[in-house]
Amino acid sequence: MRIALVGNQNSGKTTLFNLLTGSNQKVGNWPGVTIERKIGTLKGSDVEVVDLPGIYSLSPYTAEEEVSRHFVFEEKPDLIVNIIDATSLERSLYLTTQLLELDVKVVIALNMTDMLLKKGLTVDVQKLSERLHTTVVEISALKRTGIDALIKTLVEGPVLDNPHQAIFSKEVEQEIALLHEHIETPHERFVAVKLLENDPMFLGLKPIEAKDAIQRLETHFGLDMEQTIASQRYDFITEVKQYAVVAKPVAPSMTDRLDKIILNKYLALPIFGVIMFLVYFLSVGLVGSWTVDLISGSVESLSTWFGGLLETWGASAWAVSLVTNGIIAGVGAVLNFIPQLFILFLCISILETTGYMSRIAFFLDRL
Repeated sequence: MRIALVGNQNSGKTTLFNLLTGSNQKVGNWPGVTIERKIGTLKGSDVEVVDLPGIYSLSPYTAEEEVSRHFVFEEKPDLIVNIIDATSLERSLYLTTQLLELDVKVVIALNMTDMLLKKGLTVDVQKLSERLHTTVVEISALKRTGIDALIKTLVEGPVLDNPHQAIFSKEVEQEIALLHEHIETPHERFVAVKLLENDPMFLGLKPIEAKDAIQRLETHFGLDMEQTIASQRYDFITEVKQYAVVAKPVAPSMTDRLDKIILNKYLALPIFGVIMFLVYFLSVGLVGSWTVDLISGSVESLSTWFGGLLETWGASAWAVSLVTNGIIAGVGAVLNFIPQLFILFLCISILETTGYMSRIAFFLDRL
């Protein structure tokens, strides 16, 4: 048995692969391309696990997408594990809708749900499973939770088989059904959709009926079919998200409470004025004036001492004046500003680090 891991980049796919296979891995490149391939064995079994490149769709726009689609069509995996980032459902589910069109069983590993909880959101796994007509297992690859349940599902087989479901409009679904009769390759539904999208990989399979279907649909929707298909996929994804994602009230954080004060439409400008006054007062007034007096006194003492030293050496009056009133006094005048600038930039850095500067910039943007 062969299992393919498919998911978006940064969805936790590689971390999950390492957890499923342990150290029993082989690393190489896919034939013909310099894209890393990883093959391992599922813990406690002889099931082969293949980590496919991170992709966002099965459309042939990148080398990674070509590799993944070629693997699904040519290598014919027995099962696909689709890793979904729960914090980015809209982006992740686009690929899922394409995988569910294939003639391969799909198990969904819903990752990062713990991060979603921090935003006051939760995914109803049962509802998501019902709406997608496939098995969904909730995991956290980072915290290593749910991995045993996923392995059990992979070994025993998914509880729900994913029959192809209608996710497009009635007009598109009717044309897909008609094209099925003229397609003699595996993954009929996937190929039919790709024919409607004018996918270059399937142009050799394109029957005359596909051209007629595209013309009818583009006339009906007034859009290119690739745009229409993508738009209707996202409509379905939005519906799934509204059905399966539940919002829960969360206590406002300290940052939220502070934002209500410093971004208040009446208090924001007075607070900004007070903060800018404090920055000026620290850098130029309270601390700045003390450092200026300290440096001025030190420079004056140095000038008097060095002037007397030059006179004992027999230097002329103009030479003593050049050094004391020119060089030393000039350098001292510049040094007076160094502590003030240091304090000023330190205060600005603190405001930047705390996020206040970006907030007040956003508030003042209307002005």
